[in-house]
Amino acid sequence: MQENKSQNAISVIERLKKALKIKTDIELSEFLNIKPNTISTWKKRNSVDFDSIITICELYELDLNEIFLNKKKAGSFTNHTPLISREVQFQYAKGNDVVSLLDILPKYSFPFIIEEDSRVFQVVSNNMFPVIDENSFVICERIDVDRIENDSIIVVISREKGLFINRVAKSIYDDHIFVLSNENDFYSSVKLSVVEIAEAWVVRGVLSYDVNNANKFKFMNESIKRINKFLDDTKVK
Repeated sequence: MQENKSQNAISVIERLKKALKIKTDIELSEFLNIKPNTISTWKKRNSVDFDSIITICELYELDLNEIFLNKKKAGSFTNHTPLISREVQFQYAKGNDVVSLLDILPKYSFPFIIEEDSRVFQVVSNNMFPVIDENSFVICERIDVDRIENDSIIVVISREKGLFINRVAKSIYDDHIFVLSNENDFYSSVKLSVVEIAEAWVVRGVLSYDVNNANKFKFMNESIKRINKFLDDTKVK
């Protein structure tokens, strides 16, 4: 391991932990694939392994200037949009310890999202094909139920029935009922009353799922490990 002097190794380590949304040096050592006491050595010597940190920054698309120099790019956006992948959608929809769940989920920035309250949801079926492919990701902003426009694509969260990604419209027979329809005729429409809807998110964009990108594939695997640990800890409680 090649170590290089840093202006302030402790600050670099803390900024890296903050960017990765982790709290302890032990968790960081797992990310960097090094022994836990190595980070303690870095702090004592005021030096870090630049190669290891640069590798993890490239993997998680972190800004090197921000990590090493505490300088953000001009016009940069804060990563605040959590990714609700298929592994955690049941937990999220149920509403069990959502605050803790959101804290450990990977987060992204999107310049066309202006609302602070935003989400990215993974699509787990092909009910909206060909408009939205299975395994792709929809980028959403929160919307009040009474502002939903007919035939807009909405992610609807029901604590009892789960998470839906559909075209949504008011029932022609009852203003208190929403009809959730699909692009694919193989799937049946779902009806939800207004009181059943805990959250509504309007779709602003769609991202494809690229499993051929090795870095992003590894990123997803690492995220899933953290998510699974959270779910296991929740079961223990």
